[in-house]
Amino acid sequence: MQPINTPWNSLEIVKLVLGVLTPLSVACLGWLVARRLKRLELVQWTNQRLIEKRLALYDAVAPQLNALLCFYTWIGYWKDISPDDVIRAKRDLDRTFHIYRYLFDDDVYDAYHTYIHALFDVHTGPGRDARIRSLVQAPDGDRSVHGSYEWKPAWSDRFATANVVPKDDVLRYYTQLMERLRVALGATR
Repeated sequence: MQPINTPWNSLEIVKLVLGVLTPLSVACLGWLVARRLKRLELVQWTNQRLIEKRLALYDAVAPQLNALLCFYTWIGYWKDISPDDVIRAKRDLDRTFHIYRYLFDDDVYDAYHTYIHALFDVHTGPGRDARIRSLVQAPDGDRSVHGSYEWKPAWSDRFATANVVPKDDVLRYYTQLMERLRVALGATR
């Protein structure tokens, strides 16, 4: 027998191979696109959950941060915030920021750290509370007289009056922290 080497048979083979490869190529491409879309959807879902968690944390810490701002700058409802409330707010904020530190960029934690160190003398000794860097009596008022709470004489020892940070600096540190939190939430002005 003589081999069949006609151009017609070669053309038929190429058409047959292309006929099989085309649907396979389309199927593979479709699978790759679907996989990429699924991955993109997962990333989008994860980012959405992260933003929701950050927003919940913001809802928890923003009122406490604002209470500290009011107390230290003698504005708003500072008369309603006792030294016990200030120490409690610091503890709650420390716990929240340390637990969820890695859900935010480092600049959020750094801004928090700067704000807290401006407000408190944190190195007071083992087992001792941080001391409040503010005055009991100032031109803006007298915490022992003007507060809506009954002043306890022992509270005077909770204040570190030597290195009080100016109100303008407290406001600046607060604003920097809140701006960093806003950026972390993806909120634009």
